[in-house]
Amino acid sequence: MLRKRRPTDVEAVRRDARVAGLRDFQTPSLEAVEQRRRQLWQRTATGLAAVAFVVVVLSVIPDREATLLGGGRAQIGVLVIAGLLFLWAFEKESALERLTRSLTDERVLTAALTNRLHEVSLLLDAGKQMNSVLELDELLDTILRNACELLDATGGSVMLVQDSDLVTKAVLGRVLPPGHRVRLGDGVAGHVALRREPVLIEGAADADRFPGLTEREHYVDSSMSVPLVHRAELQGVLNVNAPLGRSFTEYDLRALAVFGEQAALAIANARLYEAERAHVAALLELRPRREAG
Repeated sequence: MLRKRRPTDVEAVRRDARVAGLRDFQTPSLEAVEQRRRQLWQRTATGLAAVAFVVVVLSVIPDREATLLGGGRAQIGVLVIAGLLFLWAFEKESALERLTRSLTDERVLTAALTNRLHEVSLLLDAGKQMNSVLELDELLDTILRNACELLDATGGSVMLVQDSDLVTKAVLGRVLPPGHRVRLGDGVAGHVALRREPVLIEGAADADRFPGLTEREHYVDSSMSVPLVHRAELQGVLNVNAPLGRSFTEYDLRALAVFGEQAALAIANARLYEAERAHVAALLELRPRREAG
């Protein structure tokens, strides 16, 4: 969950900005901080060079003139000035470092929020598309296409429950062909269907964990499977595969699970529509017979 920036955090950022010398910035940027850091160390280097020059001058002047200038006390004063300059630079650098961390965290949170808003937008669009389709075959293709778009997946499949089996109804990419049947409890999809729990797979699936695995010709680095459940009734399983070199995360799995809830609702509605249409067709077929009789 994204953390909302508290007023105290904002005040801390502004305080560090004032300490660092960024008084002209209500909301300082990382670029402004880096520019201020360069200015700070340029001034510090100039000040230390001046102090070093004074120390050298004091060390080479004759003893009589050095006595008139205060001798060792002048050198001590110069060293004190150098120490104060160092402490000043250290305080400014510490403030800049804190400010850099705060602004970096802010950018990370902003990027995460942007990604979340994009994901929510895709979920809403996908929900609209799925709810506008009542033909089951077309709906399953729409579900799979939107799931792959949401998660940048290269392929996957939608499997529906028929009797005690899962039957592959829609495919994308190099996966099992349509019509492939898997018993509930067998393989990854069967495991997900039986337990009704989403699963994230990294690398090759464990045959001990998922008995009855089907051998794949195409290796997948990362994959996810989620159950499609509507009102406690299992509709099927949605599977997606990541492109080579990329791994899905738990965050991706949660996003797919949310998507799966909408998909299960759409599938249930499409099946209900098909059942009603078949019922109406049967009534229309019986009507001429009754009239003839």
